[in-house]
Amino acid sequence: MTADLVLRGGPVVTADERFTVASALAVAGDRIIAVGDDDAVSALIGPTTRVVDLDGRAVLPGVNDAHLHLAMFGQSRRNADLTAVDSVAALHESLRAEADRRPDGDWLIGEGWREAAIAEFRPGGPGPHRRALDEATGGRPAVLHHASRHSVLVNTAALRVAGIDRDTPDPVGGIIVRDGDGEPTGMLLESAGILVTRHAPVPSRQERLDAIVDGMRVLNTLGITSVTDPIVWPELLRDYVVLHQQGRLTVRVNALLHWDWPSPSTSLERLTTMLDHAGVATGLGDDWLRVGGVKLFADGVPSHGTAWLHQPYPNGGYGHLVTPGADDEERYRELLDLIETAHRHRLQVQVHVTGDRAADAAVDGIIRAQARDPWPQARHALIHGTLLDEDTPRRLAEHRIGVITSSLMKSHSGATITAAVGADRWARAFPAGALLAAGVPVADSSDAPVCFPDWRRGLATFVGAAANPLAEVPAGLRLTREQAIRLWTSDPAYFEHAEHRKGSLTPGRLADLLVLDRDPTTVPAHELTDLAPQLTIVGGRTVFEVD
Repeated sequence: MTADLVLRGGPVVTADERFTVASALAVAGDRIIAVGDDDAVSALIGPTTRVVDLDGRAVLPGVNDAHLHLAMFGQSRRNADLTAVDSVAALHESLRAEADRRPDGDWLIGEGWREAAIAEFRPGGPGPHRRALDEATGGRPAVLHHASRHSVLVNTAALRVAGIDRDTPDPVGGIIVRDGDGEPTGMLLESAGILVTRHAPVPSRQERLDAIVDGMRVLNTLGITSVTDPIVWPELLRDYVVLHQQGRLTVRVNALLHWDWPSPSTSLERLTTMLDHAGVATGLGDDWLRVGGVKLFADGVPSHGTAWLHQPYPNGGYGHLVTPGADDEERYRELLDLIETAHRHRLQVQVHVTGDRAADAAVDGIIRAQARDPWPQARHALIHGTLLDEDTPRRLAEHRIGVITSSLMKSHSGATITAAVGADRWARAFPAGALLAAGVPVADSSDAPVCFPDWRRGLATFVGAAANPLAEVPAGLRLTREQAIRLWTSDPAYFEHAEHRKGSLTPGRLADLLVLDRDPTTVPAHELTDLAPQLTIVGGRTVFEVD
């Protein structure tokens, strides 16, 4: 057989079972056909073969981000970027610039602000309030998505459009934050955000498709070839199908279905109705687009006090589940029934948990579902697993329940979450090392657009080379290079039931790979974030290449 593509003359980090490092690789069509030394693989070169001499550059399996909101990431890049805003004055400047580039009357949408980054929003200051927006936005409705995507800050005009006032009740799973006089401050937590966002203009289908394509281009420049999109509502699934039919997908999409977004709260009655009518199960689709399962939300996030904890927050309270119910016990039962319902329909369940008590509740639900209706290949998982009880890794390993960690949040969310739960609890957040040591299946992720999807920062964080002191991982919980690389290559494929099709560079696997300027297994740890992707190939097709 003649190869279409041969790469030779550099370390080929296969991420196979033995973590073999070869020196050459050959591709024919969309598959890898040979991996080995230069001489053996060069024998497959024919007159039409493209030959890439690596000159010491390294080849890795294509990066697989196990939790990335692809459509949201693409759309967020079209809104005002507030990630670097550090004061109300800077916020006003960004909002006025956004207003200048949009037609009169358009809603103003911002992305990525954090309380810890804005001086006036930190503890001791006036805090997030609609008054901080009104001066710069006037009569235009404005919605600013918090970096966590678990709240929005809106201005007075947006509250007016939505009809929210002091008498508006909190929705199920959400909180309308109010001041001392009972008036809404403009902060809407969890499902309360939908009270305003449902009134905002929606992009056209073409705008949505183009935003997804733009997002995929950015991912390809980073070497990302696969993602699990953890919130795929029916309209978005149709958008992905259209892009697939048009041949415009340059990233493979594993979809977790969710019918209620932007509300995180799902009722058992609604989920049952949706699944009874949908007729879908894990594995439906092909190598480019497939149904991976469903996403459920157990709780919120520590920064808002909505993560459900065993021990109280420094300022009091334990947080709560976001499932429907009048009290903790009812919400707990609802969560367990939701998990069992999805499990019974043979859909993998991935549950958002950030609090240790929420994590234990989700584990209870998965164990009960498996006991009542065994499905050994379910591969259910917790998403984030931000704060875990000491005994939770043992329970997870015993029942083969996985965790999708979020290493990039160690850099991006340290200041905010440390203020919410304390430095000690934050130091033990996202304990990938403890999970792997216990035998728990783990994959890592960016949660983009919550964090920019730079997997290199994830490697550096988990091996103990994060630049941000608040992202430091205790020495006993750090990973080896091999472990960290697997979290972004072969391990995510396991959760997709795709480990025999992708995730490693071995003959017969899909030809998804990237070329880096240096070898991530040997470069100094503090230089991991500087690794430069130079070539990205998906299914044998070049989707990114430096000049």
